[in-house]
Amino acid sequence: MASAARRVKTTFSSREEFKKALLAPDAPAEGVSQAPDMTGVLCQRASFRHMRRRGFGVSEVLDNRAAYFNEDLLPTPPERRTWTALHFFSYYLTQTFSSGSYNLGATLVSIGLQWYHGMIAAAIGSIILSAVVVLNSRGATRYHVGFPVFVRACAGAGGAKLFIVVRASVAVIYFATQTFYGGMITAVCLRAVFGTAWERIPNALPSSAGISSKNLLAFFVYWLVQFPVMFLHPTLLRHLFVVKAVYTTVALFGVLGWAVHANGGSIGSFSYDKQVVLSGGALVWPMIQAINSVMGALCPILINQPDVARYAASFSQATWSQSTGILMSKLIVMFVSCATTSATTGILGKSYWNVWDLYDALLTEFWSPGARAGIFFAALGMVLATIATNAGSNSLPVGADGSGLLPRYLTIVRGQVLCALLAPLCVPWKIISSASTFLTFLGSYTVFLMPACGVMVVDYWALRRGNLHVPSLYTKAAGTPYAYLGGWNLRAVAAWIAGVAFTVHGIAGSLDPGAVNQASENMYKLGFLLSFFMGAGTYYVLSLVWPVPVYPADHVAADCDGDTKGFEYMARSEGFFAGENVDRIRGILVGDHGVVECDNLPARGYASSNEKDRAAVV
Repeated sequence: MASAARRVKTTFSSREEFKKALLAPDAPAEGVSQAPDMTGVLCQRASFRHMRRRGFGVSEVLDNRAAYFNEDLLPTPPERRTWTALHFFSYYLTQTFSSGSYNLGATLVSIGLQWYHGMIAAAIGSIILSAVVVLNSRGATRYHVGFPVFVRACAGAGGAKLFIVVRASVAVIYFATQTFYGGMITAVCLRAVFGTAWERIPNALPSSAGISSKNLLAFFVYWLVQFPVMFLHPTLLRHLFVVKAVYTTVALFGVLGWAVHANGGSIGSFSYDKQVVLSGGALVWPMIQAINSVMGALCPILINQPDVARYAASFSQATWSQSTGILMSKLIVMFVSCATTSATTGILGKSYWNVWDLYDALLTEFWSPGARAGIFFAALGMVLATIATNAGSNSLPVGADGSGLLPRYLTIVRGQVLCALLAPLCVPWKIISSASTFLTFLGSYTVFLMPACGVMVVDYWALRRGNLHVPSLYTKAAGTPYAYLGGWNLRAVAAWIAGVAFTVHGIAGSLDPGAVNQASENMYKLGFLLSFFMGAGTYYVLSLVWPVPVYPADHVAADCDGDTKGFEYMARSEGFFAGENVDRIRGILVGDHGVVECDNLPARGYASSNEKDRAAVV
């Protein structure tokens, strides 16, 4: 506490100290763009000559370094690559163990599908999701960079900002809706604790507000509980996912077991009130919509892959655990939600599609100290689930994106805090008002995210064959492979626009039936796959006509032992050529006075960060 107080006092002691405190770690301070001190500079001059030979103009680098670099944007150092198979399995297992995914199973039933149709949709959607997850995480596990840096390879340093803004916008809205879900579950917890005192709180809001005073209070209570988690770095979040995986699974199955027992030992017939059951040809498009919605619910984690995969101890630690976690979680949550609703329909005589409505109804029906305690701990499991889902799928991407957009001022943690502050401004209770609106909400974001995901997959696997030059990701100097046209890869931008335009018109039909023709509505129901393949296909064709550079202009085959075309050749050294390392990135972008001639550095990656190695070089 004393050291924290001293830091606060120092921060506000002067204008200069305040401005210094705003800077992100490793971000260049103001004024450092001036020419470096050249005292005893034989090494420094050699380094600058090396920069010019490699295509890095000194003035350009010194003028632009602040736009591409801070500590969170650098490749993850070995000591932070701590995510194992257990952490990845828990992460993906618990991404769907939340109130939003729980509600999805019931929502599919409400549009005319049987419970087993939802299971089939979950299985098909999960298999497709697993494939895309593995494809889009490979590069990050090999080169250990997050999305804001990884996407520069296909979009350029400038074009990457377009994809970053799109992803951040989606993540903020998803964060807000998950916070709304958490608030509704928190309302159940508060009612279980305070009983009639909670129920007597008057409603001072009009019906047009879309939320009651009690639920608004619960929303901010949940927001306050969740807020401290925003200060956790992703390297620490892995423990939260393991705890959530255990507690939430026990809580969900505990409620299901109790419901079956209370229903006379029967799970029920999976029949629900007010259910319209479709059959035959009428099932085709609702099933397609269901599959699209299942995939859309996890759409953010597909494009978010580099932000978590960068912390993998190895690629093998992430692969099977990702696919298994996604498939298991979708099937389990889909079954538990439909089965619990079926059993409780026999008890309550009414089907409740929202988990908070269900728990609230059970609390009313079986009001007693035991029921209040049981519902409290069950609801607490969903609160924990929603916090972990928000932290891993929404606030982390916003934090990473903030770091990518404003690296001088924002770190991942600062970006996460900003995401939490923006959530109430999205009025999420207005977004989620009915089953049809909910499905439209889930489906609409796939249209904007999946074209970018398709571009990333094609760029890494088909065009570059897994080869990235990491130092070039931190500059747009001429001669580097990601410079493109002023830092913009127009192929990627055109492909993203094509993917969005191909299906976005169907949103109008989903919100206002009849506003567009049936073909547009059906295309929108296939939005996940159509937008992905349209973006990927367009980018691939454009890159065949105008090929993308893979290596810096001055690195010929001889530099790469004649193996420049091998798959993931650069991954052997984590994206560095001989004599390059992370200190080169720091030196070029910051003008570090300790930079030495890069060709004399024997180590790659983070190996040269060791002071003993530095001394040996000097």
